Amino acid sequence: MSGYTRFEYQPPPQRRRITYAVQWLILANAIVYAGQLIADVVFGGPVAGGAGPPGGLLAEWLAFQPDRFLAGALWQPVTYMFLHADLLHLFGNMLVLFFFGPEVERLLSTRQFFRFYFLCGLVGVMANVLIYPILGTVSVHGASGATMGVLIAFAMAQPEREVYLFPLPVRLNARGLIIIVIVLNIVTALRGSPVSVATHFGGMGVGAAYMAFVPRLRNWLDGLRRRPRAPREDKDPVGEAVDNILKFHDEKRRRR
Repeated sequence: MSGYTRFEYQPPPQRRRITYAVQWLILANAIVYAGQLIADVVFGGPVAGGAGPPGGLLAEWLAFQPDRFLAGALWQPVTYMFLHADLLHLFGNMLVLFFFGPEVERLLSTRQFFRFYFLCGLVGVMANVLIYPILGTVSVHGASGATMGVLIAFAMAQPEREVYLFPLPVRLNARGLIIIVIVLNIVTALRGSPVSVATHFGGMGVGAAYMAFVPRLRNWLDGLRRRPRAPREDKDPVGEAVDNILKFHDEKRRRR
């Protein structure tokens, strides 16, 4: 993409497939899902007519719900990202993270990737707050907002990179994959599926904004740091006092 030069990735040979942040995020999601299954036995099955995630009331307390968030449940934009409805839901999100996350992490660095991942999930889910007055409350759970941000970051960095459309043996570039994902989300929204399409688009929007504007912001800040400053003269208060005394005596002598 024109103007997109800060985050330019050149894959070196013989890299490890999985990276540090991606590995720990997948592990954390798997551990939380195992905890959901245990909590499902302790706290009872899914609430809301069986449509909620495993974990019963505990999972509902940790899932993102716009009305409860606005009432003070400020932990939900973080905790909802680690909850999943079933193994297929978990597998789908972790598959996206496994295939596209390492490339983005190498591009951004591990620390910045963690920041990017959580920012996409945190801000992306806020799209549900915007539509809440229209569609009513929803219960959002899953890492799809964050993983959609990772997917859009990969496509912006390497738009011509060829990938396979799992599980079909079809090759297409990353730009085409994003188009298919957007179309599928629009179709899902039109069919009224309970899948939180707003979170998907929110995560992609945050990821695209981050990858587009953060490099420009950094270039601007680097330019400010490199801007030459005027030389600063260190002033000696004792010397200034002596100079003032001498000037006073000189003026006094002239008056005489």
